Amino acid sequence: MLDLDLIRTAITNLLLGVVSFVPKLFVSTIILILGHFLSKLIGRAVQRVAERVGLDKMVERTGLAGGLKQANIQSTASGVLGQFIYWIIFLNFLLLALESLGIAAAVEQLRLLIAYLPRLLAALFVFLAGALVAQFLGRASQAAVASMGIEFHQAIGGAVRGLVLIMAVIISIQRLGVDVTILQESFITMLAIVLAGLALAFGLGGRDVARNVLAGYYARDVYQIGDTVMIDGQEGVLIGIGSLNSEVETERGRLIVPNTRLTDDTILIVSRKAGEEL
Repeated sequence: MLDLDLIRTAITNLLLGVVSFVPKLFVSTIILILGHFLSKLIGRAVQRVAERVGLDKMVERTGLAGGLKQANIQSTASGVLGQFIYWIIFLNFLLLALESLGIAAAVEQLRLLIAYLPRLLAALFVFLAGALVAQFLGRASQAAVASMGIEFHQAIGGAVRGLVLIMAVIISIQRLGVDVTILQESFITMLAIVLAGLALAFGLGGRDVARNVLAGYYARDVYQIGDTVMIDGQEGVLIGIGSLNSEVETERGRLIVPNTRLTDDTILIVSRKAGEEL
């Protein structure tokens, strides 16, 4: 026979559970709705502030804007930041809603995620700042080397940008709470090997190269392209001063001489280019 009292008790407990759960569900729904609108409002405010301070232009200068497009992210950097702020705030409201419902398992996992998001935001800002610094130092070093007449100035600027960017990546990963000891040691070791190799190259066989590079820098202050010069008993027109060698166009052909010849030897400037005086 059926135990009517047991059935009645089960139904009563079920109804009481539903009755007690409905207010919690209503409160949670209100929290989520308010959280959505408030998070949206703050996210848009942050996006507008970021647009006014020129965040999008800074990201474009670093070249990261192209990466966003390749990742099929159509929003601007300011828009991405606004969305990020939206989710940070909204997830806190979601946490309150879950706590009001008494879902303990989901609450703990969500709390860990919320605690991790500010680290992610800080890491993104560190990486962005590092990319800007890398771009600036790369261009500055490239311009400085180019002013010396070194033809491979683009490679030097790219190397500087790459090194600074690697450092920014390591610091960004560290901000995420990841142990980067191995990465730091590997980077320092690699940098030491590169510097040691360059020092050895210049020490053993690069001294003449360095002398010619510096001689070319100083020769550009003395000579002008188009000057008629006398070198090795041959008269010709100076048509170029490169990183290592200079070119003189003579009647017999093109004469290639090391830049040190222009600074160390006695060179006769027969005449300046048209419109210039000795």
